[in-house]
Amino acid sequence: MEWDEYKRLCDRPDVWSRWMLTQTTELLVRADRRELARLIDVSSRAPLPKPADHRGDDGTDMFELALTQAEIAAIARTVTASVDAGERTTGTRARGLGGFVEAWNEYLRWGA
Repeated sequence: MEWDEYKRLCDRPDVWSRWMLTQTTELLVRADRRELARLIDVSSRAPLPKPADHRGDDGTDMFELALTQAEIAAIARTVTASVDAGERTTGTRARGLGGFVEAWNEYLRWGA
């Protein structure tokens, strides 16, 4: 894949990094929302093909999601509640969950 196309895809609100999805999944499982966590599980999905000279590790793999508005809204509510409760994930202990609510709400607005 060429860089221009890859960047265009990665800028869409329905395309998410493995890292962001893994951290969101952790929040969903902790909130006992495993049914939602399964919707964004990347373990069995193929990521977008990276440009040949891409240097990122597998945490930078990007995945296209195809969730319904109801599913996105439920995830956004759970993430918002987690942020409001001051929760952090294994990957956000140092910096917090800044940007998570915004990203899920952007995806929600984009699909509307």
